[in-house]
This record gives sequence, structure tokens and C-alpha cells, in this order.
Amino acid sequence: MDKNIKKMKLYENASRIFNDLEAIGYSDGSYLDLNVLNKFDQLHYHGTDSVIDCINQLDIKKSDLVLEVGAGWGGPSRFIANKTHASVVALELQDDYTKVGRTLTERTKLNKSVEHITSDFLEFKNNNKKFDKIVSWLALYHIPNKRKYSKILFNLLHEEGKVFIEDLTLGSKHSESDNHMLEEKLFANSLVQHKNYSQFMSDAGFKAISVKDMSADWRIFTKERLENLKLNRESYIKSHGIKGYEIIEDFYITAFSSFDKEIIGGIRLVCEK
Repeated sequence: MDKNIKKMKLYENASRIFNDLEAIGYSDGSYLDLNVLNKFDQLHYHGTDSVIDCINQLDIKKSDLVLEVGAGWGGPSRFIANKTHASVVALELQDDYTKVGRTLTERTKLNKSVEHITSDFLEFKNNNKKFDKIVSWLALYHIPNKRKYSKILFNLLHEEGKVFIEDLTLGSKHSESDNHMLEEKLFANSLVQHKNYSQFMSDAGFKAISVKDMSADWRIFTKERLENLKLNRESYIKSHGIKGYEIIEDFYITAFSSFDKEIIGGIRLVCEK
């Protein structure tokens, strides 16, 4: 897969989370309270609230082996491992995010439960070992060839295994002229209409348990996120510098604007093999 994912500004600096932690007194190498870390390590919408929904909907248990696709810093993986005592593989394309994530996992003493792996999902085999549950937040749309990766998801699961996905979709007012912006700003490689998303999963062999349109919810979330960033501009600049602030502000503006103009939408999908 094209590794130009760094052109998406949210991913430009994997180490920025350390600035946030240092600003509240957590120096390099010190033990991290997971409840504190969770305020910074969730890159998706609604943070751990969404992860709790996932745990409940999939009924994740201690005996489960769970895969997170597009794990970033591994925030959801750590939360799942801590909450359920399941074993979790945090799979991430970007090696710098894997390395930072592994450090954070070690500092929260969860390294026996969470394994961080750098890999292109299209090439991930896991030594033919199957998972009980697969989870993913706002990551699959980065991966090209939706039909292929939907089948990979299916093949990586045990029989009756389940998958929880939150992902972006094409919005109702999307046009071809939006594609360049979506590719450059959001690293979009496989966006489809909401109505077609579950069909790809069905074609791969999945049975849909629930499908929810998240578009309106995420429009509100991204609007409030941008407003909150602007309200806290000075403190953000103090931790990350003016360039760091401008990078994140630009990304937050893009996300909200795209939802507001209905160029993109969102979906939450739970399926069973």
C-alpha cells in the first residue's frame, strides 16, 4: 500500500503525544495511568465510549484473541486488554506509530497483553492463526481494494468470529471533484457509499448484525472538536508549537467541513462470520 499516509496531517508526527503527556507531568519513561493516557491516545471519534460499545457489542472475553486494524498508538487495543483481559494484536502500517504505541503500552504495564506489529494489512497473514474478534476505527478506508481487504478480514476470523468497524463513507453530496482533496487530506483509498459498505462485507461472507449511519453524529463531534481546539489554542501551542497547532487545526477543519458539506459520512458495522 502507498505509504504516503504521512500527507494526512493527523499522522505527521507520531511523537506529539509525548508533548501532551509531559505538559501534565508525565516525563519520559515514567509509569502511565491508563485513564490519563486514554484522554490522548484515541484517534477516532468519541474515544473510549466507542470502545466500550465495541466491547459490549462483540462480547469480548478474557479468552479472546483480538486484532485491531489500523491501531495507531494502540489506544483501543490497550483499553480492550485492560478492560477485558483479552490478548490484543495492534496492527499498524506506520512504524513510527507502532514504536510510540509499544512504548506507551510498556509504560502502562500492558505489554504482556498487547502486541504491536507494523504491517500492511493487505500482506498480513498472522502465521495462519485466527482471531476471535477484529476491530477497526477510521482506518479501513485508507486501504485500497475494499473487496480484497473485506475478504482478508473474513479469512482472519474463526468461525462465528465477529468484527466491529467504524469507518468513513462517501457522503450524499460527494462528487468526483472532491476526490483529490479526499486523497490528499484524508488519505482516502476505498471510500464507498453507505448503502454499499455492508454489501462488500456480505460479498466477503459476513452476516451483518447491525449497521448504523454515524454521519450526523460525527458531524457534531468534529464541529465540537474543532471548536474546542480553537478555545484551547494557546495551551496547545505551548505544548506543540505554532506549527503543530496549525497542522492539527487544518486537519480538524478538513474533517468537519467534509462532514458538514456531506462529502463524507460515517458507518458503524457489526458483522459475524
